[in-house]
Amino acid sequence: MLRLIATLLITTSLLPAEENLATGVLYPKLGEWTDAGDLAMACPPVAQHSPGHFYRVAAAKDPEVTAVYHTTDNTAFKVDDPKVNVKALNLVAELPVKGGMITQKGDQWFVVGQRPGLKLPQKALITWQETAPIAPRQIDPKNIRVALFDDYGSFGKGIPRCTELLGKAEGVTVKLVKPELIREGGLKDFDVIIFTGGSGGKQAGSLGLIGREQVRRFVEAGGGYLGICAGNYLACEGFSWGVHILDAKTKSSKWARGEGDVKIEFTPKGREILGMPEGILDIRYANGPVFNPAEDADIGDFEPLAYFRSELAKNGAPVGAQVNSPAMVIGNYGKGRVLCSSPHPEQQAGMEPFVERAVRWIAGGK
Repeated sequence: MLRLIATLLITTSLLPAEENLATGVLYPKLGEWTDAGDLAMACPPVAQHSPGHFYRVAAAKDPEVTAVYHTTDNTAFKVDDPKVNVKALNLVAELPVKGGMITQKGDQWFVVGQRPGLKLPQKALITWQETAPIAPRQIDPKNIRVALFDDYGSFGKGIPRCTELLGKAEGVTVKLVKPELIREGGLKDFDVIIFTGGSGGKQAGSLGLIGREQVRRFVEAGGGYLGICAGNYLACEGFSWGVHILDAKTKSSKWARGEGDVKIEFTPKGREILGMPEGILDIRYANGPVFNPAEDADIGDFEPLAYFRSELAKNGAPVGAQVNSPAMVIGNYGKGRVLCSSPHPEQQAGMEPFVERAVRWIAGGK
């Protein structure tokens, strides 16, 4: 595995440091690919522009891709550190080249490596860019553009079910999006983003450091965030790899409570927003979070839309913690709205209106 460390100039962040998840981190935007020439032999083990920010390359899961990680502690950083979610906290980009290395020639930076189907090494000019800004938005309720995250970490029926339900909604368009689009600032062309069930930590890893910051900026600028099950963990406080847009954390670290049907009851506000009936209702549950206030002074308190009225407590999860705890909540972050559902209404017969109603509410309407 070829690895390289490069340090780059620290630039002024567009957002206050206490809010920015990726302060001073730059994104490597690539130019056209050409033959590497003498650069193929000139890549040093370390390329330093200025001290403070290090960019290390490593093989990605796809052998034809090179991952780029950022760290401020070159000595201690380990790409395969099992104690932390390295991809979520440090991944900056995934470049379409095998065995890629970063090098400098004059005042220009390049990535050099092997491209599919070509014998000679190739190079591409790197333009190091600040994390793309996302301007404040005014959402047109008659044309709501939804980004549905579709990559590693989003598993099961959530993506096809949300696609199906929103496909029937008038004035709503849905596009499946990948981490690369998000990292490059592509959420500027959407009004709402949805993260469905699967694994919040793996979703965070797929997004990487820059992708997580782009999601945070998107909501802060007025975008809507809908999380279902795993997408709630991604939104919450309490995890180093989260995007930290909801003032909530889990009641217990033993989150794997089990899968099956539980009972919930909607609040009057929940019935108003989501169009759900009164009374105790069955719903599918699969290890979603049990919400508790995180008491973050920089984020407004969440408001429950529904409460659990029964529970699952398998795998050593604390008994009684889920009953009468919030099952669905709403909150605000910056100019944006957040709606999170621990259970799976998109998969529950009788709750078909949930996804469309949730999208319309977080987009700014009822």
